[in-house]
Amino acid sequence: MLNIMPKSSYAEQINKAQVMLSGLKGNAAQIARRGLDEAFLAKFDADRDEAVALNDAQEKLKADLVSKTAQLDSKLLELDKQVSEAQKIVKIDFDKSRWREFGIEAKR
Repeated sequence: MLNIMPKSSYAEQINKAQVMLSGLKGNAAQIARRGLDEAFLAKFDADRDEAVALNDAQEKLKADLVSKTAQLDSKLLELDKQVSEAQKIVKIDFDKSRWREFGIEAKR
């Protein structure tokens, strides 16, 4: 049977690693006998710190993307209004046979 669970978020994965790391550090003497020595814990801690920094950077990029998308949407609305206004003028001042040079498809 397939386990169809949604993937944990990055923040959840980082938090899970932090909880594990805290538990390991609190029981360092006992786990050292099983090969999880100080070097392992130091690398685990450094990797978790790097994951936090990367996650923070990604969240900032997501926020920047939302902002830029809103700016683009606003600019495209402005551009659509200009195109619409220009099309009206072209249709008034030019014969249908010339509309194509302005990107307007002649309709019945």
